[in-house]
Amino acid sequence: MARGRGWSPVRGSGNLARVSDGQLREPWVRPDDIEARRLEAEARAEISDEHELHGIGLTAIARCSGCDDAVFRCEDETFAVVHLSYVRPDRPPWPRTTRLGGFIALELVMDQHEH
Repeated sequence: MARGRGWSPVRGSGNLARVSDGQLREPWVRPDDIEARRLEAEARAEISDEHELHGIGLTAIARCSGCDDAVFRCEDETFAVVHLSYVRPDRPPWPRTTRLGGFIALELVMDQHEH
C-alpha cells in the first residue's frame, strides 16, 4: 500500500525514542528498522477511513513480544497502543487502539500491560 497523505514517519521524537532496549520492561521490545517498517505498513493496511488514526503519521517504537500490540508515536506528538488484527482493512473500532497524550501515560500503560 502506498503511503497516503499524513503517513510520514516521525522518527526519533519523544522520550521513548531515546530509551535503550535494556530500559524497556518485558514483554516490550524495540523493533529494529525492518520490523518497525513492517508494523507501520500493517497499521496503515488495517486502519480504515473511519478509524481514529486514519491520516495520522505513525512511527513504531515498541512491540509486545507476547501479543500483537504495538506502540506508535503519532505525528501529533501523542502515542497509540494498537492491537494489530492482521485483517485489511479492519472495521472500527478495530484495530483496537488506546490513544495516550504523553510519555508518562504511555509508560503507565506499558507497565500495566497484561495478556
